[in-house]
Amino acid sequence: MKVAAIIAEYNPFHNGHAYQIRRLREILGEDTAVIAIMSGNYTQRAESALFEKFSRARCAVEGGVNLVLELPFPYSTSSAEFFARAGVSIAERLGVVDHLVFGSESGELDTLRRAASLAGDGSYLDKLECVLSGKEKGIGYAKACERIAESELGELTESIFTPNNILAIEYLKALSKLSSKIIPLTIKREGADYNSTLIEKSEHQSASAIRNRILEGDLSALDYVPHSTKVAISEAQSAGKLSDYSRLDLAIISFLRLNPPTPKILFHEAKGGLYNRLCSIAARTNGISHLVDEAYTKRYTKARIRRAILNSYLGVTSADVSTLPEYTQILAMDKVGASLLKKIKRVTSTTLLTKPSDTKALTDVAKRQKELSDKADSVYQLTLSVPNSGDYSITRSPFIKAE
Repeated sequence: MKVAAIIAEYNPFHNGHAYQIRRLREILGEDTAVIAIMSGNYTQRAESALFEKFSRARCAVEGGVNLVLELPFPYSTSSAEFFARAGVSIAERLGVVDHLVFGSESGELDTLRRAASLAGDGSYLDKLECVLSGKEKGIGYAKACERIAESELGELTESIFTPNNILAIEYLKALSKLSSKIIPLTIKREGADYNSTLIEKSEHQSASAIRNRILEGDLSALDYVPHSTKVAISEAQSAGKLSDYSRLDLAIISFLRLNPPTPKILFHEAKGGLYNRLCSIAARTNGISHLVDEAYTKRYTKARIRRAILNSYLGVTSADVSTLPEYTQILAMDKVGASLLKKIKRVTSTTLLTKPSDTKALTDVAKRQKELSDKADSVYQLTLSVPNSGDYSITRSPFIKAE
């Protein structure tokens, strides 16, 4: 039996995700076991997930995943490089993964490998900074990468640096850096664009479009998710358990107003004057969205600003993400996943958590990682219209699918 790992957010698990799982089994074999390394309660957009991680993990298992493990905060909210590196490192340390499967807009592994080789060059960041600070005003990260690829590869690379492709490139870089024997497999993304916020005429909608519709109260978006996800979202909505990140508006603005810049501020992604800028703008605004809009510049992208805000609020330093995750939490499994988990426990070099007492086995570094994740999970409960207790995520047990 082959084992495939997918690094995902499943926010929420939708038809496109189900398609990816069906397709990988068509390619690798129907008996392929699938492990999802899934973001917890926060996503790469540095925002709260639509509903909590155990319920999202259950949807994934109902949709064909065998075992769901957590990509914990703050790695789940990091830039593409840190996000990919953390996820790949967990897959590598499990000791059983044969393939890393990821979606891409190109669907062409050779092209992605060439781009990854270029992006992994030691001088790449200097070249990138040179393009970003050059004469062409307003050029973004993706377009700057395109410019370098055109120059270095001697060819046009139309749309290669799109959202899923960028992550795919980072996955390949991480596999190379870890000298991993895990074999990459990319599956071409079908349907709406990753960043699309509109419901389009396609069976496969973007997670962003689905989330936006649901938060607006338009449940027609549930036509584009599997039945188990539809049930989970409907139940969460009825119970007041859907998350709205804007419920942290006043808390975060208050934090920035009460904690002025000092030379000791070392919050991750908030250096270089960004934290000072956030504090200054917070004095005249009342919400995260407006804060992001006002702080945005050519130098500071909105994605980086959102990460800087959340990292500052939750006390994440650059040192906290300088190390790779040393633990992961088990969120959900089925019978195949339970059997696979027994094998993993015999060979893995990482700590697997299922209950609070398991944290006793963590190293000091891992304890700090878990402390940050627990703190973030506690705050997450306040983004719900009917908040849970602060220890809700700590006391939950993994979902086990009955056969």
